[in-house]
Amino acid sequence: NIPLIDVRREDEWKSTGVIDKSHLITFFDKDGKYNFQQFMKEINQIKNIEKGIILFCRTGRRTTLIADAIDKTGKYPIIYNTKGIKAWSSEKEILVKYQNN
Repeated sequence: NIPLIDVRREDEWKSTGVIDKSHLITFFDKDGKYNFQQFMKEINQIKNIEKGIILFCRTGRRTTLIADAIDKTGKYPIIYNTKGIKAWSSEKEILVKYQNN
């Protein structure tokens, strides 16, 4: 019941699919720019966030940076960083088609 947060861009979600019921919140845009305050605002709206968060990107590189930044806020005591969607799919875990809401 720990929220999964996929920080990739929409083009990446379309390309690979997404983990079912994950929260899709882009962090870096295609030019590498980001808005940390906006990102945190979106995360704060997720239910069960007090249990921790699990971050996903493509390979874990982006989420390592993001997890460090979130950790420095002191707001979330449990942050799980993963090896990314590539590792997830290589383990034959299920991905669903991205649906633009």
